[in-house]
Amino acid sequence: MLKVKHYYVNILDSPEITPFTIKLEKDLTASLKQQEKARQELDKFISILKKEFKEPIWYIGFDVIGEKFFERFIFENGGFLEVMMEAPLAINAHFVHEDRAEKFAKALKKTLSKILPKKPITKIFLDNIEIGSEEATELKVEEWDKLKKIREET
Repeated sequence: MLKVKHYYVNILDSPEITPFTIKLEKDLTASLKQQEKARQELDKFISILKKEFKEPIWYIGFDVIGEKFFERFIFENGGFLEVMMEAPLAINAHFVHEDRAEKFAKALKKTLSKILPKKPITKIFLDNIEIGSEEATELKVEEWDKLKKIREET
């Protein structure tokens, strides 16, 4: 069996501090406005990330998996990024080389430090950005669903 190495960087925004998090609204008009604002903030985030990562990042569209919407991007020199924007927002980047994952993690921290509020929770959030490998536990849709249920109960 062919085994491919897999490294990833993932974040779960449980404190909901990223400016492109979508919080569901009951009012359709308010929901659409919030989604548009979140999309604009995501575009700003990707623009800064491109500069910090020092390579082009291409938008490849959105995907729906298990009723969750993912915005997807591909890196010119290998790897891809997916952003699940509904609260709690999740960012997952995948690579086959550890050095690429390390480079991305550094660029992600720099990018987020530029756009997140200057609060104590931000430092904790940034300090928790790490590289995982195929031996570690990756954030899966099932875990995200559990966390979302906890969020809704509070």
